Amino acid sequence: MIRHVHVFRIASLLVLASTTVTTMCLAAEPTAPLQPQFPKIEKYGAVVSLPDAGERPRPGGKVVFDTTAAAPEGKPNRGLESAARLVNIFELEKLGQARPQIAVILHFQATAAALNDAAHAKTAAGASNPNRELVEKLVANGVEVWVCGQSVIRGGHSLDDVMPGIRIAHSAMIFNLNRQTDGWASLGVY
Repeated sequence: MIRHVHVFRIASLLVLASTTVTTMCLAAEPTAPLQPQFPKIEKYGAVVSLPDAGERPRPGGKVVFDTTAAAPEGKPNRGLESAARLVNIFELEKLGQARPQIAVILHFQATAAALNDAAHAKTAAGASNPNRELVEKLVANGVEVWVCGQSVIRGGHSLDDVMPGIRIAHSAMIFNLNRQTDGWASLGVY
């Protein structure tokens, strides 16, 4: 008998909880989906406004996007997109003038993102580099874009094959070591 009473109480609580959740769902007004925005770098690095989120952007800082991942064919590189997203977040939050210093270092499989159109076409079945426009926009917005010189050469390319606007580092290891010694945070894009 006692077991039946407990089962009945549990069943009653489940029905009550289900009814409460259903009522809350029906009573809540539908929210509009968040719309991606491109407040500073158009077409790249989409962001949404999240005014109630914790860990808000704050002025200053220095960050390197340490990028080794290749992009899917015909798509922009994720490290470059991440840099654009950070620029757009700070612009959206009205902190564009106080955003961190941003650098991207491309190496290993991400090296192809740094090649000019002619060199890229040799490695991508005749396709031009889908990162060119994004690199131009990043550089125009004060983002440093670097490529590992060792990766360029090991990949069978000349340093002349690097896209204009991209700087050549002696190596990604040296670049990362120097930047971390100088107080830069590093975010890996693998």
